[in-house]
Amino acid sequence: MNHATELINRLIDDWEGGYTDHPNDRGGPTNFGITQRVYGDFLGRPAAAEEVRLMPRSHAVAIYRSRYWDKPKIALLPEPLQPVVFDMGVNHGPKTAVKLLQRALGDLGRRVGVDGIIGKITSGVAARAVADLGAAAVVNTVCDRRQGRTDKIIAEDPTQACFAKGWQRRCDSFRVPA
Repeated sequence: MNHATELINRLIDDWEGGYTDHPNDRGGPTNFGITQRVYGDFLGRPAAAEEVRLMPRSHAVAIYRSRYWDKPKIALLPEPLQPVVFDMGVNHGPKTAVKLLQRALGDLGRRVGVDGIIGKITSGVAARAVADLGAAAVVNTVCDRRQGRTDKIIAEDPTQACFAKGWQRRCDSFRVPA
């Protein structure tokens, strides 16, 4: 099993689980963490809630691989950053996740544009930051940015507060002891 597949399966097993349709979840019906809209994109047509409920795990794995790993080029990042940036992409969208990484690099005094794209510059700056400052410092700064994002979501939409503890636990699960 390769690194991406291992992370995808861990994400599903540890955080996403099966079918849910929480009234406050802005994604609507969700299975394995895949929303109805995203599943419809995968199918090439709108997906019914029942189709989401019956989604095969293999479809979820394929979606995670293509949309949240391959397309944003997570593999270009240093390995210590891959899990947290991938997981943030699942929660906040890949472009937002990469912007959070880029802002975190800026917080660490590393100059990088904030464009939401992982290319040679972002991957190089991230690799140098991990080499110079250590994985813990970089990963934990990314986690700080992630927590700030979820705090902002809740401040702007208090109905999302019901997810705060879970989001906090999920964010903290990626922190690295200094």
